[in-house]
Formats: sequence, structure tokens, C-alpha cells
Amino acid sequence: MAQAGPAEPMGLGQLVGTALAYFVMGAVVLVVIDLLFVFPSGRPFGETSGWIAALPTVWAFSEQFRRYRGAARWGVMLVGFLLGLGAGLAVGVLLPPTWAPMLTGGLAGLTAALVYAPLWYAGARTFGEERVA
Repeated sequence: MAQAGPAEPMGLGQLVGTALAYFVMGAVVLVVIDLLFVFPSGRPFGETSGWIAALPTVWAFSEQFRRYRGAARWGVMLVGFLLGLGAGLAVGVLLPPTWAPMLTGGLAGLTAALVYAPLWYAGARTFGEERVA
């Protein structure tokens, strides 16, 4: 019986693709939940914050975080988080206020995830110590 070797490190394309997939799943769930509250209450669609759609991407990044050890991963995570959050907030502020909060928040959350992914990838490869299975 052959034993499986250690898992191949996730490439940047895979990491971004995973983050996008998690974001799309979060957006679909957010739209469904918003529709469930729109029909009985009569409020307009899209008034829920779109940032919620980006929350599932945290799971993808937390798995990457757990894959590495050492103190450097905390610094990489903090810098990536702050820069991603800053980019997301900038996008949220620059978009027209007439757009629905679900759309502006979703684009801001997507921007934050897409900024964080390459920063984490580069930082983890440079400073991280990957755990061996």
C-alpha cells in the first residue's frame, strides 16, 4: 500500500480561485437570505451589507494560516489583513452611494480578499515554515 506524500503547496492561482469560490458561495447565500427577508417585510432588495459575502473566504485563509508555523505568519497575516481591509474600505468609499449596500459591500469584500491572497502567498512563502504532515 503506497503512502501519500506531503500535500503539494497551494499555488497563487489555486489560492485566488479558492477565495473566489468561497466568495461566490457567500454571495449566493447572502442573496437567498436577503430575498427571504425581502418578501415578508417589503423592504427593498440589496439593503444587507455585502461584506458578509466575503466572510467565507476567511475559512480558506485560516486553513492556509494553520498550514504554516512560526511567529512570522502572524506578522504576514496582520499586514495582509490591514492592507486588504484598507483596499476594501477604499473601494467601498469610492463607489457611488446610490448603489445598493449589497453591491458596494460585496465589491469591497471581494477587493479585500483579492488583495490579501497574493500578500499572504508571497509572505508565507518568504517567511513561513510549512508544517510537514
